[in-house]
Order: sequence, then structure tokens, then C-alpha cells
Amino acid sequence: MQYGKTLYSILMISALLSLLIVSTTYSNYSYAQNKFRAKLNADNEIPPVDSEAKGVANFKLKDDAINSKINVTGIADVSGAQIFFGKIGQNEDPIVDLLGTGEKTERPDGVVIEGNFTASDFEGSMKGKDLSALQAAMASNETYVNIMTSAHPDGEASGHIYAKGNTTGSQDIAGADGDNEGVSVEGTSKDSEQEAEEEAEKEAQEDADKIGNEDDEDDEDD
Repeated sequence: MQYGKTLYSILMISALLSLLIVSTTYSNYSYAQNKFRAKLNADNEIPPVDSEAKGVANFKLKDDAINSKINVTGIADVSGAQIFFGKIGQNEDPIVDLLGTGEKTERPDGVVIEGNFTASDFEGSMKGKDLSALQAAMASNETYVNIMTSAHPDGEASGHIYAKGNTTGSQDIAGADGDNEGVSVEGTSKDSEQEAEEEAEKEAQEDADKIGNEDDEDDEDD
């Protein structure tokens, strides 16, 4: 009888330690990330909009600020660019005004918005929190970018933010009825993960060519 109780205690302690290790590892992983990306597309809007808009939003944590750079093609008359907390189609909680904290440059094929923001720029549910809170939310796929235009004031291109280099990061989008059974842009199977990785690399290369590899040069300078 005593042996059974001892074995049970050992198993319970082992299980608790395993949970603690997993939780700590994930927490450390989240806070270790300092580069994030969102692949923007008109098809990600709920409901999808009739537009050729697509692009990439890159974020880089440096010291007490986050640098943001958005490059979108096939779009005009951008009236807003925001980070939202939640899932596309489920939540309308803007937490960072990227257009307000950045500078917009119109191009013949689209627009570039680049700037820096700090915790003092946080809005909504993120207001009053520090950068690590947003950093953790980005790493956990709990935020997304939405680009609004005069033609589509609710959003013309959007995409969930994920840790740069994490090709298996969730990009779940809520269904039209607001449930959790939406599509996953990144996919979950090995085949879809490989396709997503190849597509991400292709898009990243195309965007790098368009902007003259500026992001890569910035990383090398650091």
C-alpha cells in the first residue's frame, strides 16, 4: 500500500515537472523572438475582398522600440494600418496604429509604411503594458495586421503575425460565423508546411528584390 502511494506521488511530481519545463521553454522561446512577420493578402479578409493586394509586414524588436516595415503591392489610397489583438474575423481590438507611428510612401505598384513604435503607443487591451506583452502575443500568433483603404475601410489586406523563421506558425482565420473552424494559411500537415515554407521563401525573395534587400542589410548592420 505504501509502495503504491509512493509511486503515485513520484508520477504526479514527474508530470508537474514536465509541465513546468514545457511552460518555461515556451515562455523563453516567446521572449527570445525579436523578429516577426505577417504575410498580407486580400483573401485573408473576412469576408475576402476583390483585390490584388498582397505584401509583407516585418517587425523587429530593438532596445525599447519595435521597427515596423510594411510593403504592399496592388493597393492604393491606404487610410489605415493597424495591429489587432486576436484572430482575423473574430476580434476588432486595435492595439497599435502603424500608420500613425510610421511614414507612408506611395509607389506606382503599391505602398511602403515604415516606422517605430514603443509601449507608449499601445492602444486597446494592450494599453499600459510593456513591449514584452506584445512580443509574447506575436510569438503566440495572437495578433494580426490589417491594411485599410478608401475602397475597403474595414480592410483590404491582412495577415496573422508569427515569429520570423517559424514556418509552422499558426495563421488560423476565423470562419465567417466567427467560430474556430476557419482555414489555416500556414497549414498543419507536413506537405502543407513544406508548401508554406517554399511560398514564404519565394514571397520573401520577391519582396527583398523590390525594396533592395533593405531588411537584410539592416540585420547585417546590427
